Amino acid sequence: MPFSRLFLTAGAGAVFGAMSVAPAPAHDYWDPQAGRAIQFYAQGGAYSPLANLDDGGHVDFRTGFSLGGGGAYQFNEHLSVRVSVNLARAEARAEDLALAGVDGKKFIRYLYDVDLQLRYPLKSGWTPYGLLGAGGVTVERDVVRMRSRFTKGAGKAGLGLGYLVPEHNVGLHVEAAGWIYQWDRYGFDRTQLDLTVSGGVSYRFRLR
Repeated sequence: MPFSRLFLTAGAGAVFGAMSVAPAPAHDYWDPQAGRAIQFYAQGGAYSPLANLDDGGHVDFRTGFSLGGGGAYQFNEHLSVRVSVNLARAEARAEDLALAGVDGKKFIRYLYDVDLQLRYPLKSGWTPYGLLGAGGVTVERDVVRMRSRFTKGAGKAGLGLGYLVPEHNVGLHVEAAGWIYQWDRYGFDRTQLDLTVSGGVSYRFRLR
C-alpha cells in the first residue's frame, strides 16, 4: 500500500498531469481570475496554394514557406482577438506554357488579418482552438525590374493546438489556416485558397 501511494503521488506531479484529479496551479487556464492577458507570438512553416489559377487545372504553385507573427488580447480562457502578419513565398508552375506566362516565377504573399480565436483549454495545459477572421492579401511578383503587385480582401479560418509551459508564460502552438481571396491578374480570374501550416512560440503577459 505505501508503494501504491508513492506511485500515485509521483504520477500526479508529472509534467503532463492530464489525468490528475485537480489541475496544477501553474495551469492558469483554469484560474478564472487569470483569464485576461496580452500575448505576442512568432511562427513559421509551410505554405501551399490549393487552387489552380486556370479552369483547366494547368497552372498552380509549388509548396513554399511562410514566416510571421502577431499579438493577441485574451478576454478570458475561451476568447481572444488576434492581429497577425505573415509573409509567404511560392513558385508558379504551368503545364501549358503558352497559357501561363508565369511558369517558374516566384510570388510573395503578404497575409494580414484580425481574427477571433475560440479556445477550449484542457486540464493538461493543452488548448485546442479555432480561428475565424478577415483581412487582406497582397500578392507581389518577385521579378527584378518587373515587380508588380495587387491587394485583395480575404477571409480566414483555421484550427490549432497550443500548450502553456507549466510555471512559465511561454507557450507553444501548431496551427493550420486557410485564406480565400480573388486572383484577377496576369490573365487569370479565379478564387484562390491558400494554406499555411505553422509552428510557433509565444509569450503571455497576464493582466489583473
